[in-house]
Amino acid sequence: MILECYHIFKQIEQRPAMWTGEATLRSIHIYMSGYYHAMIENCIVKNAEKEELFFEWVAKKLGYYESTAGWVNMILAFCMDFDPQTIDWEEVFLTPVSKEQHLKSIACFYIFIDEFTREYENKKLYLLDK
Repeated sequence: MILECYHIFKQIEQRPAMWTGEATLRSIHIYMSGYYHAMIENCIVKNAEKEELFFEWVAKKLGYYESTAGWVNMILAFCMDFDPQTIDWEEVFLTPVSKEQHLKSIACFYIFIDEFTREYENKKLYLLDK
C-alpha cells in the first residue's frame, strides 16, 4: 500500500485532518486502507505483498521484535516513548495520546515512508539482516 499509494499519502501530508477528519496516524491509515481496498476491487493493484515489507521495515527500524502490532501502532508507541524492547501493548492501548504525540507520529511516518520508498527504489531493503 505504501508504494502504490505514495502520491496520495504525500497529498495528505500537509493537511491530514482535511482529508481524514482528524490529524492522527490511525485516521490516515483508515482512509488509505479504504482507498487501497478500492484499488484492489477495481483491479488497479493485485497484491498486498509490499505492505508487508513496510510492516517489517518499521519493526526493524524501531527495534521491535515483530511487526504484528502494525505500523500505525509501532510508530505511535515509539512516539509516545514506549521502549520497543519491553513494550506492553495493553498498556500502550490504555494510555491516552496527546495531540502533540499524534502530530509527532504523523511527522515520523512521513519521514519513514520517504526513507522506505528511497530504499525500495534503490533496492536497499535489507529486511532479513536483523
